[in-house]
Amino acid sequence: MSTQTERLFNRPFAQLFLIQLLSMVTFYSLFVAISPYAVATYHVSTATAGLVAGMTIIGTMIARIFSGLITHHLTAKQMTILSMAILLPSLLAYQLELGIGYLLFVRFWQGIAVGFTGTVTNTAVVRVIPEARRSEGIAYFSLATILGTAFGPFLALLITQYVSYHILFWLEAVIALIALFFSFMLDGDKIAIDRGHVDAKTSIFSQLLEPRVFPIALTMAFVALGYAALQGDLAFFASSLHLVTFASYFFLVYAFVILLSRPFMGRLMDQHNENFVIYPTLLATALGLFAIARMHSGWGMLLGAVLVGLGFGNFQSAIQATVTKVVASDRLAQATSTYFIFFDMALGFGPYLLGLVVPTLGYRGLFTMVALFAIIGLPLYYLVHGPTFKNKQYKNPPFNSNSGFSYCLLFNQTVLHKISSGDLGRLLVLHRNLIIHFNHILVGNLTR
Repeated sequence: MSTQTERLFNRPFAQLFLIQLLSMVTFYSLFVAISPYAVATYHVSTATAGLVAGMTIIGTMIARIFSGLITHHLTAKQMTILSMAILLPSLLAYQLELGIGYLLFVRFWQGIAVGFTGTVTNTAVVRVIPEARRSEGIAYFSLATILGTAFGPFLALLITQYVSYHILFWLEAVIALIALFFSFMLDGDKIAIDRGHVDAKTSIFSQLLEPRVFPIALTMAFVALGYAALQGDLAFFASSLHLVTFASYFFLVYAFVILLSRPFMGRLMDQHNENFVIYPTLLATALGLFAIARMHSGWGMLLGAVLVGLGFGNFQSAIQATVTKVVASDRLAQATSTYFIFFDMALGFGPYLLGLVVPTLGYRGLFTMVALFAIIGLPLYYLVHGPTFKNKQYKNPPFNSNSGFSYCLLFNQTVLHKISSGDLGRLLVLHRNLIIHFNHILVGNLTR
């Protein structure tokens, strides 16, 4: 890669960071606020409210499927502008109250915009990161999503508690307008994505997804079931142990640990290779889940949060960076989309599927099982990629001058990220209540 600048925090990096951050703030703030809004405005059930919240995830996944194909026809700057141009009117559309069907459509519409935004920013940012600092740069860039998951719900709860939903909707539109402004300011040449060549013989499947990523993405999704269990069942487990207050801070501690550790992990990957990060983080993930399975006090739960933050919080970004290494530069967008799709599926459907075994195993058995999944992830990763890295050279097609490390969404990778209907909708609403609980605590402390 011909480095555009030796500085990591250059102008296009900052612009892409702000666009991603602002997009994530709108996504996660409304993810928290939209369910109570749907109940209060349309008097729907909690399951339907969960479906309303999760409809953006469906839109996001569909957008990611087609993002790789669209990059063959639009530049990164054009796609970023298009994403923001879709996002802004979708947020303005929340002002109208035309029924629950209309609200579902608007949520899907917003998800399309967020999905396109995430793919293009994650792919384009690699063009402005110095080659020797790729992993470190992606680690810093990924903090945009972490900050979005922290400030988005906090902002939504603060405004809806003291002002109104419609003021929140107007603020979301202003945020999207600012992001649209920054998208016009991007230097298209510096963030250009290698489009590659598509001929008539190229299948639609290959234009949308990258099959070479499937093994490592499936490994990541298997391990991510542990985090899915935290999303769907930690609140129930904590309630059974009378530890709801500590559970309110679990994801806050998790996010804080990631904020502190991810830049260090990125530098470690730059100095050595991904195996130096992935094996230890898998072990830390397993230890954290075992700690939760055996916990009897709030401090045991918070210890689990620290270990899972160090483990899975960095494992997912390391895998995302690794995914981009095994493909040529003109397949980077497809590889990024494929990774996100597997990640979303694990976090979206995992809580519901794992919930089916709770009556048999109990919560301690459930978290012990997913801890074992992380242990099994060690040989799985070794089989699909571990030996590939040798003397800092890859046996796969080289990661050439137009390629880079892609950033991992925590939203996607996040505590709110799931698709919901029926029982899954109820899981979503219960988890939303957990987020609301600790944000109310934060709001209360802020206003004292």
